[in-house]
Amino acid sequence: MKQVLINNSIFFDQVAILKDGKLEDFFHEEKDAKSLVGNIYKGRVMNILPGMEAAFVDVGLDKNAYLFLDDLLSDKFLKEKNIRKKDAKNISKILKKGDEILVQIAREPIGEKNVAVTTDISISGKYIALIPKSIEVNISKKVKDAEERKRLVAIGKEIMENGNGMIIRTYAQDCTKDAIEKEYRILSSVYEQIEQEFGYSYAPKLMYKSNSLVEKVFMDSIDSSVDEIYVEDKNTKEKLSSMINMCGDELRNIKIVESERSFQEFEVEKQIQTLFERKVELQNGGSIFIDVTEALTVIDVNSGKYVGSENMEETALQLNLAAMEEIARQIRLRNISGIILIDFIDVKSKDNIELIISRAKSAFRDDKAKTNVLGMTKLNLMEITRKKNKENFYNLITQQCSHCSGSGRTASKIYIFLRLESIIKNIRKNTTSEAVVLKSGYIMNSFIQNNCMDIIKKIQQKYSIKIFFRVDENVLTDEIAVEKTGNTEYINSYLNSKIS
Repeated sequence: MKQVLINNSIFFDQVAILKDGKLEDFFHEEKDAKSLVGNIYKGRVMNILPGMEAAFVDVGLDKNAYLFLDDLLSDKFLKEKNIRKKDAKNISKILKKGDEILVQIAREPIGEKNVAVTTDISISGKYIALIPKSIEVNISKKVKDAEERKRLVAIGKEIMENGNGMIIRTYAQDCTKDAIEKEYRILSSVYEQIEQEFGYSYAPKLMYKSNSLVEKVFMDSIDSSVDEIYVEDKNTKEKLSSMINMCGDELRNIKIVESERSFQEFEVEKQIQTLFERKVELQNGGSIFIDVTEALTVIDVNSGKYVGSENMEETALQLNLAAMEEIARQIRLRNISGIILIDFIDVKSKDNIELIISRAKSAFRDDKAKTNVLGMTKLNLMEITRKKNKENFYNLITQQCSHCSGSGRTASKIYIFLRLESIIKNIRKNTTSEAVVLKSGYIMNSFIQNNCMDIIKKIQQKYSIKIFFRVDENVLTDEIAVEKTGNTEYINSYLNSKIS
C-alpha cells in the first residue's frame, strides 16, 4: 500500500510518502521561506566575471543570482540573440552589464552559494513541461514502451503551436490527447502572459511563481500507484480532489482521508528521527554508516550481525545488494548530493561487481534529482554524482555546535520547531492539560530560551497550553522530553516544589 501524508504545521508544510508503512520520500517547506526553484524573473545583469565564465544577475532577492555560461548557452537563447555557437566561448561576448534577461531559478542557495539561474525556461504541468521557443517534442526516458512513445510524440507534434515545444512526462502514459492538449494550452497561456509582461515591466521583477509544495507533490509523485492521501484540513482535501478530477479516471480510485494525526499514526516522526543518525541498521543484520563532509559523502557498508551463506563471495554480494537499496533510500530522504563514495564489502567476481552497479542504477532510476552511477574502482568504491539543487536535510535540521567549533553538530531552530509542535499537538489531542513542563539538557535549554521564545508564544496561542522548561542534566544534548502535564495550578505547584 502506498500513502501520501500531508502535514501543515505553524511553520512548515511537510509531505511524507510511505510504501507499506516505510518512509520512501519526505518533502518540507518553510511557510515563510517557500522554495524558489522554478520561479521566473526578469533580471538585470549587474556584473560579468570572465574568469569564472559567469555573471551576477539581480532578480530582486537579497543576493544577486549566479548565471553560469553553460546555463546561458541554450540554442533558443543564442538564436534570439543571433549569436553563433562557435562565437559563444566567452560570456563577455554574449552579455554585458545592464542587459535585461528572462531567467529561471535552477538551484536554491546552498551554504555560502547564491541561487543559480538559467535562461533555459520551462513550465511544468502533470503531463508535460512546456519548453518555450522550441520545436522539439521529447519524451521522458522512463516511458519504455516503443508504441506508447510513438503515440505521445504524434500527440505532441499535433498540438504544438507558436513554436513552443514540450517534454512529455512519465505521467502522460496512456493519457488521452484531450488531457495533454488541455494542459499544453494552459501552460502556453501562462508563458504568453510572461512574454507580454516582460516587454513593459522593469527589472528586477518576479514574472512567474512556481507551484506550492502540495501542487509539486501532486504533479511529481501522485499517480495510480497511490492508494490513500491523508490531509489535515478541508481546504487541502478540496484542492486535491479538484486536481484529481481534472486528471480523468486514472486517479479516481485514490482515497482522500482527513486526519490531524496521520504523522503520529504512521510513526513518520520516528522515521524522520533516524535521518539524524550516522548508523543505519539493515533488516538482514548488516548496517551502513553515512558521513557527510563539505566536499563529499562517504557511505560504508558493514556486515554487522549478517552471517549469510558459507561462501564468502556470495555473502558479500547479498549484503552489498541489500545495502544498495537502503543507501538509495537514505540518499533520497536526506537529499545527499554532490560526490558520493560507497565503500562496499569486497567482492572479486567481475560479474558480481557488474550486478552491484546494475542494482545501483536501478535503485536511482526514479530519483527526481539527476544521479549518475560512474562505476566501481579497484578498491570496491562506487562513485556516484547527484545533482545539488538545495541544502541536504541533515544540514537543514542541524547546525554547527558552538562548543566544538564545527567539528560536531546539534539540533537547529528548525528541528526544535518541529519537535515542540509535535509534542504539544500530541498532548492537546490526548489530554485536557492546560500546561506542560518540558525538560532538556543545559545547552538545548539555553538555546531555546535565547532563540525560540517567539515560536513558543505562537505554539502556546495556537494550542491554548502553557509551556514551561526545566534543565535536566540527564537529558541528551538534542532531546526534549515531557516531564509533567496537568492544569495550570498543579503545574505551578510542581514547579514551586522544584525551586524550593
